[in-house]
Amino acid sequence: MSRSAEHPPSRRRVMMGALALGAAAGTPGIAQAATPTAPRAAAEAASYANPLVRRRADPHILKHTDGYYYFTATVPEYDRIVLRRSRTIGGLATAAESVIWKKHASGDMGAHIWAPEVHFIDGKWYVYFASAPANDVWKIRMWVLENASANPLAGTWTEKGRIVTPIDSFSLDASTFTHQGTRYLVWAQSNPDVGNNSSIYLARMASPWSITGPQVEISRPTYDWETRGFKVNEGPSVLQRNGHLFLTYSASATDANYCMGLLTASAGSDLLAAAAWKKSPQPVFTSNDTTKQYGPGHNSFTVAEDGHTDLLVYHARQYKDITGDPLNDPNRHTRVQALGWKADGTPDFGVPVADAPARDTAAATRYTMTAFTNSSESNMYVYQSSDATTYTLLKGPAYTPPSGLIRDPSVIKHTDGYYYIVYTTNWTGNTIGFARSRDRLTWTFVRNHTLPVSGLERTWAPEFFVDDGGRVNIIVSLDTAATPASVFRPHLLTATDASLSSWTTPTPLRGLDTSNYIDTFVVRHAGQYHAFTKQETTKYIEHATANSLGGPYTFRGTGDWAGWGSRREGPAPARLDNGGWRIYFDGYTEQKYYYSDSLDGFRTWTPIRELPGLTGFARHFTVLKETV
Repeated sequence: MSRSAEHPPSRRRVMMGALALGAAAGTPGIAQAATPTAPRAAAEAASYANPLVRRRADPHILKHTDGYYYFTATVPEYDRIVLRRSRTIGGLATAAESVIWKKHASGDMGAHIWAPEVHFIDGKWYVYFASAPANDVWKIRMWVLENASANPLAGTWTEKGRIVTPIDSFSLDASTFTHQGTRYLVWAQSNPDVGNNSSIYLARMASPWSITGPQVEISRPTYDWETRGFKVNEGPSVLQRNGHLFLTYSASATDANYCMGLLTASAGSDLLAAAAWKKSPQPVFTSNDTTKQYGPGHNSFTVAEDGHTDLLVYHARQYKDITGDPLNDPNRHTRVQALGWKADGTPDFGVPVADAPARDTAAATRYTMTAFTNSSESNMYVYQSSDATTYTLLKGPAYTPPSGLIRDPSVIKHTDGYYYIVYTTNWTGNTIGFARSRDRLTWTFVRNHTLPVSGLERTWAPEFFVDDGGRVNIIVSLDTAATPASVFRPHLLTATDASLSSWTTPTPLRGLDTSNYIDTFVVRHAGQYHAFTKQETTKYIEHATANSLGGPYTFRGTGDWAGWGSRREGPAPARLDNGGWRIYFDGYTEQKYYYSDSLDGFRTWTPIRELPGLTGFARHFTVLKETV
């Protein structure tokens, strides 16, 4: 943002927009989209060939920050752990498969190698799996492998040992997630007090291979649909959305009776209080005679290539009748389908889809840019590009608010099917504005939101950010009476409902609240939060990182660290198809728009270039990347 010669020195000319980056987090619970409220129809944009991978049960797919999907699953021989990766979900079907570990010839980890999951934790890769001693094949317990290589298909996998639980009994299907800064292990284990096959347990983790404190039973098989053939709750998987944690699990025998149940807990509850978890009285995903899919279950969650559509990954068979023990039948195939969302913000699993090839649609990258212009701060223009360089006008003006200004429009694609913008409403005041559109062409005013901050004088450049748990956040620059004239501090507020109508009270971003910083834009990359922000005193765009969205941030690049020069503002990073990043920014005194690219995680940048066609016209824009 610059100070305009047309306004008093205490006012600036431009404020920046924002970018919605969904699954780029690539961590468990990755995810990577706005709080979901979309009906099932809105989720059906993601189409995949099914079965995706044949003879692979208990599938687990992780989308990592390097742009790859990583896949592992149980092989029917129960003797090894396999791993494959691809840039796309569909590519996993034909991706080369590596054997990263084999069962021991004798002793521990010598039989029944089941249900591997791959996770990236604190800069290292971990695989959780179940196995039994070669001489006692039903004494199944949970074990962990570790790999410090950046690429888990390279490097060395070392055995970290068994996950020891307070109750020593049949245990399997370990999974892990973080919530509010705490890492948890969730797994299935036989409860000796009731004599069932397995219940779902939860505990805090002391390390990626150990737990601490009590293990809490949060679900045991009690309903009829959970006890057919065997009394089973197993295969837990967690998805955090819409202020809740949704925990799916599988129930009953592994034949056509196998199905999925659902536990739900409020995000603000004590997860280790069993009463916090509410069980759905009916299964949420079952065999279906119409689509000819039987025994669907042992699922995981990931996100589609578009960065916002949640995906359900599971296995199922194509027939009902099985000869002998279902565990000896090899035809549990990995399947993927879009996960829908009901109007109340709860998941809609639908039915397991029928076998079919993927729809013959050519997927393409689309970059949508929203901006105001040099000629008007009351109208928004919308542009699109296929290469993040050449933008063409989609509509202009595309939106004019009922009153006030439309500066710094920040855009996301919300999972209710709408595009949303948040924007600066005026030079002074305490509000930010919202509008939405189905098609990026016709926009409708939604509301102005008043920020409950005492002495708030200026509210500028709100930026959307969607965190790993799916929560929608805004980072906004605030100038209050408590600071000297026109001194801004970046603040964070978080949506507390699915309609984006209720927000937390803004809190300062720690580490960025000690000087005059504006136009703060945050992205998540390689497990860290990266903030690009304009130092209003020096007019340089600076770079800081943190381990949590709220900070504390540590500066990695100050002054002219990237060679972009001074009097730059409105930094807006966007991910490129080649895995690199592009940052756009406004050279406001020159009335030019620039961009620069990084292919090494923000360490070095290419020389700046003018953005063709829009330089000198567009002001302070934001870019949304989609696969269409």
